[in-house]
Amino acid sequence: MRPGQLFVLVGFGVTLALAEPGLGCAQQPSAQPPAAQPPAAAPREDPFERANRKLYEVSASGDKHFFLPIAKLYHALTPGFIGVAIHNVITNLSEPVVIANDILQVRLKRAARDTARLTANTLAGFGGIIDVADKAGIPYEANDFGVTLGVWGFKPGPYLFLPLFGPSTVRDALGMGVDTVMAPLNYVRFPGRTTLNVSSQVVGALDQRIAQQGDYDALLSGAADPYATLRSVYLQSREAAVRGDETPEILPPLDDPAPAAAPAPAAAATAQPEAPAPAEMAAADDLDRPIMTARPYDRDVATQLAALH
Repeated sequence: MRPGQLFVLVGFGVTLALAEPGLGCAQQPSAQPPAAQPPAAAPREDPFERANRKLYEVSASGDKHFFLPIAKLYHALTPGFIGVAIHNVITNLSEPVVIANDILQVRLKRAARDTARLTANTLAGFGGIIDVADKAGIPYEANDFGVTLGVWGFKPGPYLFLPLFGPSTVRDALGMGVDTVMAPLNYVRFPGRTTLNVSSQVVGALDQRIAQQGDYDALLSGAADPYATLRSVYLQSREAAVRGDETPEILPPLDDPAPAAAPAPAAAATAQPEAPAPAEMAAADDLDRPIMTARPYDRDVATQLAALH
């Protein structure tokens, strides 16, 4: 990313941040009291929900009819070891940015582990073609400058749905631009550098789309509101990454209603028959006793006759 493009991205993020309710310049009081407004339907973290939903619908349609078929074609053309090797190389190229963010977050143990992973895969894995570190118990853990900003205390800001990039926030969008600038390929000069840089980003996007297909379908296939579900899971997973949780805590999506409490069993259904009285048990042994009925009068007469005997 060139400096001019970065400045445009930063300016766009600052503009959105200032547009968030409660931020920016104070408004002058009006001479007349404002008319009563209905309560806003959008959540506090999503003040641009209407625009975000439109972008989500357009992106979902484009993904279904264009991007996903291309990703499936790429997956078919790179079967078995070829696809795995390409995935490993792209992952290895992203490790320096991950390590830099580990250091900026003062997570030194994690930085040492990721450095060992990068060294092992680069040397013993033939430039990252083979993920020997994962087999040795050092899995890949993503990290980015958006998480770094969160560790430094910056709030995520309004939720954004960015075409081609998916769910994000103002903080994560700015972090995405910084990560692009931090990529080592921007500073290494060799023939074909631009081709390698662009192709790695395109192939990486296709590879990531295929890798996330199963989770994406499982998450949104049964959701009543896929947009709200995706937003909820994304925001919670990002906060988990800022806290440093090894396994992000995914709470129930916002659009899923709370499970209804089980209805209490009806009293009549669980009522047990009353035990017979001692007098009735004694009368039951008398073959000459009159037939008992459910009417109180007959029950009283039967009791008197049993007492006469």
